[in-house]
Amino acid sequence: MEVFLNYPDIDEYTAETFQLLGNLFRDRGEVDRALRVHQNVIARSNLNAKQKQKAMFALGLDFFAAGMLDRSESVFQELLENDVKWIPKADICSSLRTIYEQTQEWQKAVEATHCVKQNTKKSDASSHLINHDSLISHYYCELAEMALQEGNLHEVDGYIAKAKKAYKLSTRLMTLQGDTALHQKQYKQALNHYLKAVNEDSRVLNMLLSKIEETANQTGELSFVLDSLLTLFKKNQDKSIFEVILTLSTKYKLTENVDSLISESLANKKLNIESIYKASEYINTGEGEITPETGMVLVNQSLGNYLKGVPAFRCEHCGYKMHDYLWRCPACHHWDTVEHA
Repeated sequence: MEVFLNYPDIDEYTAETFQLLGNLFRDRGEVDRALRVHQNVIARSNLNAKQKQKAMFALGLDFFAAGMLDRSESVFQELLENDVKWIPKADICSSLRTIYEQTQEWQKAVEATHCVKQNTKKSDASSHLINHDSLISHYYCELAEMALQEGNLHEVDGYIAKAKKAYKLSTRLMTLQGDTALHQKQYKQALNHYLKAVNEDSRVLNMLLSKIEETANQTGELSFVLDSLLTLFKKNQDKSIFEVILTLSTKYKLTENVDSLISESLANKKLNIESIYKASEYINTGEGEITPETGMVLVNQSLGNYLKGVPAFRCEHCGYKMHDYLWRCPACHHWDTVEHA
């Protein structure tokens, strides 16, 4: 590195080599060395505009990697103010957005995301990988949650409106609307928002379960909640919904339509161990009409369905799982490393 740093002259080719060397140090976690290289490049008086802008951008990334977020922000802001031509503005704004996420400056994150969106071409390969409108909605939701904690409902409504304008299909927005209604003790509205969120994305069900229980108890609509979940499970077959149905049925002794669901699911569907356990637990309470003898047969059938899909062997070297014994692992290509899973 000393040879590089003491190199007297820099041209287009050596500047590129310096950049690559600094980036290599940063990627290896040697941020101090990366900073020395890129700062050395910037200090050269004979750099052209392209070389300087690339070195500045690399330096900003170095500062970020070193945890010096304020200095990193200053570098990227300077690049934007100087109307860069050789660094994509979308890349600079994306870097700023990452900084603002780290520092939880959500309004600045919104502005940076708008900048990324405006400077990203639809033809870019990465343009379809990030939903910028969804990100903006998340940032407004963060601001709304902060306002809700402070009890400033007027600000909450304003941020919710902005989040909805940015991305009205946001599941997080629906849960936030439910939280706002719950804060105001508008239990029926809160329950409707929570169920709407679960219907949009069933992954949030366990996160919202306690709130759904609270609002359903307040409105006396536990049976309605259970019916809604039964309908949703028939639609998307999410095993977590099945488990929540059994949990609520056992806890509140609501067995209507649950017996037939359990019988059909245990006999014909491939459930995971957690779901089979929940079903067994429900049967053992004796609340429904399934007898212990019938329940044992159903659980046995379900375990058989589960075991059909479980790989019998795994590679002790890389962990790759397979159904049949092989002399050589097809993943890591090591010989005689396959054992019983």
